[in-house]
Amino acid sequence: MLNDVRTMFHSLLDEFAYFVDPGWVTGTIPPELNGTYYRNGPGLQVSNPRYRRHTLDGDGMVFSLAFKEGQAFFRNRFVRTEGFKAEQKAGRPLFRNSFTRGAVDGSINFNPFDLNFKNVANTGVLPWGGQLYALWEAGLPYLMDPVTLDTVRETRMGGQIRSNTFAAHYRVVTEHRQQAQRHSGSTTSSSSAAGAAGDGAQVAGGSSGSTSTSKRLVTFSNEFGFTGAKALFYEFDEAGKLIHETEHALQGVDVALIHDMVVTEHYYVLICGPIALQPAKFAMQYMLGRCSIAECLVFDNKKPTRIMMFPRPGRPSGKVLAPRVVESPDPFFVFHNVNGYEAEDGQVLVMDAVAWDEVSFEMDLYDKEAKSTKCFEGGSRTQLTRLTVDLRPAGGRVERRQLLQRTVEFPATDPRVTSRPHGVAWYIADAVDHPFLWGPAQSIVRVHLDPELTVRSPQHGAASSNGGAKGVRVPRTPGLAPPRAAPRAAAGPAACAAPGVAVDEWFLGDRTFPGEPMFVPRPGSNEEGDGWLLVGVHNADTEKGDVHIFDAQSLSSGPLATIHLPHRLPVSLHGAWHGEYTGPDPHDPAVPRWQHLGRVRPM
Repeated sequence: MLNDVRTMFHSLLDEFAYFVDPGWVTGTIPPELNGTYYRNGPGLQVSNPRYRRHTLDGDGMVFSLAFKEGQAFFRNRFVRTEGFKAEQKAGRPLFRNSFTRGAVDGSINFNPFDLNFKNVANTGVLPWGGQLYALWEAGLPYLMDPVTLDTVRETRMGGQIRSNTFAAHYRVVTEHRQQAQRHSGSTTSSSSAAGAAGDGAQVAGGSSGSTSTSKRLVTFSNEFGFTGAKALFYEFDEAGKLIHETEHALQGVDVALIHDMVVTEHYYVLICGPIALQPAKFAMQYMLGRCSIAECLVFDNKKPTRIMMFPRPGRPSGKVLAPRVVESPDPFFVFHNVNGYEAEDGQVLVMDAVAWDEVSFEMDLYDKEAKSTKCFEGGSRTQLTRLTVDLRPAGGRVERRQLLQRTVEFPATDPRVTSRPHGVAWYIADAVDHPFLWGPAQSIVRVHLDPELTVRSPQHGAASSNGGAKGVRVPRTPGLAPPRAAPRAAAGPAACAAPGVAVDEWFLGDRTFPGEPMFVPRPGSNEEGDGWLLVGVHNADTEKGDVHIFDAQSLSSGPLATIHLPHRLPVSLHGAWHGEYTGPDPHDPAVPRWQHLGRVRPM
């Protein structure tokens, strides 16, 4: 299996633009599926063994798959960063990166203080305000054309980004505003505070009216150094204009290794695991070129994990809030959060995350030269965890509860529940489901959560005898019905899960390995989780890529359609859905059905 996993880490050197031939499709692409799926990842690997590069050091390649009327159009282009262009011209690597071991040219002449890293723009992709951005959290975004995927330039988004970094993860929050029609005929508006009162909430003063919605991009950047660590938070409107920017020091954090964030109605939330630079490893291995700078970071299980909450400016309730920090004495580390929301009038925060009990930055799973399976024996594995943070006691209190036994990663949720209570999410998962042994992801799972059984108050203790959540009232998400149960799901102990957790699964195959799933809501639906799940996979049998389209409510029924691509899909990281079709007119006979746009130089 390890040899099969390793085949994911090969480059795709060619760039294409083509309509998917109907003969490449098994099943039927839903005709209602209309829009564009973007995904980014390290598409160009350094294959010359002289240069000791890691998979995560690869240059970013963005692909788009645009859907319309049951047809699909594929396009892929490399992000032509300044470093990429220089290396393509030279025909060899010129820059180091976070996971690079030794000298840039592979020689013994290693300068350990050369931290001139290349912006690989290989982690995330953001369609926003009519633009498209390729993201890498240790650098600035790269602006791309959302249709052609041509690279424009590195950007500060019109001078709106002050820092030199921009996170690869972000949240798109739906803001609900009550349009109040008063008896006098005048119209006013006020923000609806998360809709916690449920349907039919009205503005005070005898007015009634409808609710309008708008979307906000919420994101962050974080930096750390000798002067400490800090985070900057940004909120942008739908046109891409900066609405809010706030800066906060991260007190008590030495190494701010933060990949993702949570946003609730009132707070930005960062989960800071206890990471430190190991001096002995830095001196004895990094300084001699035997490990990367990233591999000098270690998990310190003697220190707590800090959950840091910072008030959002312009919050609808107008509450006066101060930053809060709650420590978990049981330390853990998080790369990816699922979602978070507030309960009990904002006094309790409920957050789901993919948590590590311990973490190693040697990243054996992503090492294309790995020869050992030891990394699949206990240790550094990711499991679905629920955090319930009670802000009522002095100093706060957190309950950490594991919801699944199996290893999961790359969570996806219905975008309409971001910062609101959620009942369902999708993940890639291993097929082992063992308390100690685990493996690479080969399954897709839908995890359905009963809030009455999975939310417990750390202030009041365990759930009550009738199974209800003692002391925690979970609000409703306005305008959205709860998700329905999957017909073939296993629940509780039968799924090796906590009470109130049901799991629906599709096993992709012995030699098939998925990337991050993407949920797309069904047009016109007002039910959470009603839509489709898109999953790009690597098929080691063919060494080509497939894209599966599932009914997101019933994974175990199998794919509705599978697009068999005529080439590989390199290992990818994060994607995004844009609700507009960006391909050419499928009925225009003048549009070429297939174009080979070019080929980049191997490294």
